Amino acid sequence: MRDMSFTARLYVSDTDLPGDFFAGWYNKMPAARRSQCDRFKNEADRKRCIAAYALLVYALKDLLGSCDDILSISQDQDGKPFLTDIPVCFNISHSGDRVAVALAASAVGCDVEHIREKGLDIAKRFFSDEEYAYLSAIDDERAARGEFTRLWTMKESVVKCCGEGIRHELGDFSLVDMTGARRQTIRLSGFDDHYHIMEFETESGYCYSLCSTCNDIENSIRRVKLT
Repeated sequence: MRDMSFTARLYVSDTDLPGDFFAGWYNKMPAARRSQCDRFKNEADRKRCIAAYALLVYALKDLLGSCDDILSISQDQDGKPFLTDIPVCFNISHSGDRVAVALAASAVGCDVEHIREKGLDIAKRFFSDEEYAYLSAIDDERAARGEFTRLWTMKESVVKCCGEGIRHELGDFSLVDMTGARRQTIRLSGFDDHYHIMEFETESGYCYSLCSTCNDIENSIRRVKLT
């Protein structure tokens, strides 16, 4: 496989798509992906699974110029998926009616989340003391929920990027100081890499983040209308 160098980027689409879209892409997916899709009992989850795969194919075609619709995907020893015959790292996330795909030349993680109704109790259990103190100081409840969700997506993208969610819990590192200033680059104990985090502008009630060991990250989302 040839080495590649390109700017890490995030593709986003929604799942408001006709039924024949899902039927067509379900049949295009490799058997392992269809099996994964079949395990979901909820139709919305199945649709997100299919749409995320279709978005991954779109993103790779956008990056490479062309690629097969049937991708060869395996998993590493930590269960993180990778493309076996394309030298591109990827990560998938979905929430509500949004799906997201991140591409990078090195390790990458992404997360999309709908702004949550509650957050402070979760932050107390799972976030760092510094992050919890920052969120607790926000008087406006709506603003606090938004900040919690933004931090959640950033932290999830870091954990997904390093690929070892069990070793690195959300409370093991902090992404803000007491003023709320973001830490855009962090180190994790036991790893030599620097992890670079890009937080994207919140829109339509959703928050998006991307983390990569690549420090060249696009600062805007690539929005896609799947067909």
